[in-house]
Amino acid sequence: MRKLAAWAFVFALTIGIRDLPGAEPASSNSVTVDDESTPSWAPLDEFLLHRGESKSNVWPTVRPEMRPGAIWWWPNSAVTKNDLSWNLELYRKAGWGNLSIVGIYGVRGEEERAIDLFSPKWFEMYSYTTKEADRLGINIDLTPGGGWRWGGPHVSRDFAEQSFRVDGDAISVLSKRDAVKRAGKGGKGLTVNPYSNAAVTHHLDWFDRLMTAHQGNPPRAFYYDSFENTGNWAPEFLEEFCKRRGYPLEDQAALLGGEGDSEESRRVVADYRRTLSELLIDRVREIAAWGDQRGSGLRMQAHGAPANLLDMYAAASIPETEVFGASKFAISGFRRDPQWIRADQQSDMVNRFASSASHVAGHALTTSESFTWLRNHYHTSLAHLKAESDKLLLNGINSIFYHGACFSPEKTAWPGWLFYASTQANPRNSIFRDIPVLNAYITRCQSVLQSGRPHNDVLLYWPVDDLWMNGGTGEQRFTVHHPDWIEKTACGEAGRWLDKHGYTFDFVSDEQLQKTDCGEADLQTQGGNRYRTVLVPAAKVMTLGTAKRLIELGRDGATVLIWKRLPDEVPGWFDYGEREQQLKNLFKEVDFDADGMSALGRGKLMLHDDLETLLSAAGVEREAMVDQGIQFIRRIDSKQVSYFIANHTSESIDRWVMIASPCQSVVMMDPMTGTSGLAPLRQRNGLTEVFLQIESGETRILRAVVDGEKDLNAWAVKRSVGDPITISRPWELKFIEGGPTLPADASLDRVGSWTELPDDEAKRFAGAVRYTVKVDVPEASSVSQPDGWILDLGDVRESARVWVNDQPIGVVVAHPFRIDLGQHLKNGENELAIEVTNLSANRIRDLDRRGVDWKKFEDINFVDHLYKPFDASKWSLEASGLLKPVTLSPYRLIESLDDIP
Repeated sequence: MRKLAAWAFVFALTIGIRDLPGAEPASSNSVTVDDESTPSWAPLDEFLLHRGESKSNVWPTVRPEMRPGAIWWWPNSAVTKNDLSWNLELYRKAGWGNLSIVGIYGVRGEEERAIDLFSPKWFEMYSYTTKEADRLGINIDLTPGGGWRWGGPHVSRDFAEQSFRVDGDAISVLSKRDAVKRAGKGGKGLTVNPYSNAAVTHHLDWFDRLMTAHQGNPPRAFYYDSFENTGNWAPEFLEEFCKRRGYPLEDQAALLGGEGDSEESRRVVADYRRTLSELLIDRVREIAAWGDQRGSGLRMQAHGAPANLLDMYAAASIPETEVFGASKFAISGFRRDPQWIRADQQSDMVNRFASSASHVAGHALTTSESFTWLRNHYHTSLAHLKAESDKLLLNGINSIFYHGACFSPEKTAWPGWLFYASTQANPRNSIFRDIPVLNAYITRCQSVLQSGRPHNDVLLYWPVDDLWMNGGTGEQRFTVHHPDWIEKTACGEAGRWLDKHGYTFDFVSDEQLQKTDCGEADLQTQGGNRYRTVLVPAAKVMTLGTAKRLIELGRDGATVLIWKRLPDEVPGWFDYGEREQQLKNLFKEVDFDADGMSALGRGKLMLHDDLETLLSAAGVEREAMVDQGIQFIRRIDSKQVSYFIANHTSESIDRWVMIASPCQSVVMMDPMTGTSGLAPLRQRNGLTEVFLQIESGETRILRAVVDGEKDLNAWAVKRSVGDPITISRPWELKFIEGGPTLPADASLDRVGSWTELPDDEAKRFAGAVRYTVKVDVPEASSVSQPDGWILDLGDVRESARVWVNDQPIGVVVAHPFRIDLGQHLKNGENELAIEVTNLSANRIRDLDRRGVDWKKFEDINFVDHLYKPFDASKWSLEASGLLKPVTLSPYRLIESLDDIP
């Protein structure tokens, strides 16, 4: 019989119940919600990242940046050394490797603990934090200001944000009084003008002076949160405009304001937008250079800025995107919970701007502010987080940051100190109990996706000038919340088509194209990554410089693809008539034949209405696995191509699947369990196919190894034999840890939500309940000797740990809620134990129903997902536990796949 790897998953979290997070003593003196307490569910032991392997080590060695991160808010910086150590140790043991410190508003009643931001006392706490983080293997990032929108008490009106208005033929500059958002003690003040060299320099010099109090390592990176600055002017704007655009803007003030000839007006406005973009990107590059000189990178969110996002993201060493709201998934059993979500819809194309900029520039990491407002507070499950994580990973994000974690003292009343727009990834939230499983999963995925380099074929040109030249007045902001700027354009249409049809791509800007060269067989960007072709998606407007560069690349050997039309306009106002004629003459020299092809030197340009025809002409291969609904992303190194694949369809996949990477073997890896093995492989019609069994909601990593891999066990292929067996015996329930108190034990004839028990304590309980049942295998099974059993837990609310005969088997935190028991079921009677952890929604509901004053935060205090005052008193109870029948399905291992077409 072939060696098995797929059910080699052995539950590593074998700590005693009393050591688990969140337990409150089951006695008449149980801790109540109004008492100060320490969450007693200590983080789970660290997962074994190489479980299930043979001597060959297929998983990369984990570095801190491969672990997930979290925004770590410090309310009024009211921290102590003991509490800092307690927080850091909890988060490290729960699987985090990166924390980003942000000082925010405080907690009412805790004013005496507050520390002025960046005061000597603050830096004493910060220095202690960095030393502790270094001891624990955690990277620390830092916002050089309070809240977000850099600024503070040092910012005078001279360095604050500015805007403009047009009064007739004159431009009037307006001073703005925008303040730092959500700042705490010592961090409040005006916002720095991000377009002004003097203002940014003033801010950095101020921080430099204060930073001298820090004794320790510099932060891994300085953090620039989402660009929510409302200004659109700088003191040097007119001078810089004239220098860059070739004419005085003040002479065309009326056109800037939308008056006069509409054609000339849109061109002047486009020049204003380009100049504003350039000034902002210059400032970002200055900030990045400042950080680099101090041994720190720059982690930056460019979205929301009125700038070329690709260039702005690329200017940072760690570009960061953002997810705001919940995505839609077809995963079987996945709950969307429409009553708890916002209307915001995540845009894959927007997220890809950050990863594209990172790839093209050659940066190692792309991060994401993740999980913001996935659901209303305490309605986000680990299954929600896992699916959203998959989507980010598929979009090229390889360093996920939770949004987030709030510093809270070790001893304080439940639910602790909170941030208003957070997933509440904190030790007092019940999901923290099993969150190390999810974090280990993310770590395994990111360990692969941070290795090698991106393996994408197409550079998809983003024609930002089409947007800057589309009329209107003022700046144009490219936000996460309103993604029409990409989704409703030809560029977005092309990106979605490429993705749907299995073609890999990164967006590229005009400036990045100027720094792209053509090698013997491919294009190479400034960052060193390689592509097969560049695609121009129905651009109407193009600079002469970009048009010339595309033709040069063609002459040098590249295949340049032009979809639907040639651009026929140049951006901007100055001398545009002459420049447009030069553009038209340039393309006239390109002699397209009847098929749209034009030979240029060693390469070619092709103009066509059909994307598939264009890509075929460039020799770009697609990944046909998308035809089965599989989503993927690839990385490449000298030995292999690594695929991260996800089945987000509603159906299981059980078939041969083609991969476009030639190889001698394929290593199959399950990032949820850490198991690995050699996948069944065959060559058919000159193409490589791998046999894939993947349930709805699952992911795999496939490593297509060039020279072959011989030291691994075979990956097990299973076939069900016989019908599933429903466990119908009575279940015993024991409330083992959580609060506010532990309800009495109970018995159930069938599984169901523990909120349906007559005990009122069960209705407000958040924590873990152990379901125990006896299973007699000979009586239940018509199969004499199966090779193993699959346990299907049905509808789990929300995560579960499984034991068979006191042997820990594993943890399930997301769909499908199934687990391979292998041969742990023995003939005769067996005991099955399932510990289910629910959400904290019912417990927070209870606080509001009883009028407990727990919303004690300054500034915005605590709001719901629609930014209305938070009130859980009218919530319905959230179902908790095992809701549907639990089944066992026997299987046998398949030795030969020759009969499978």
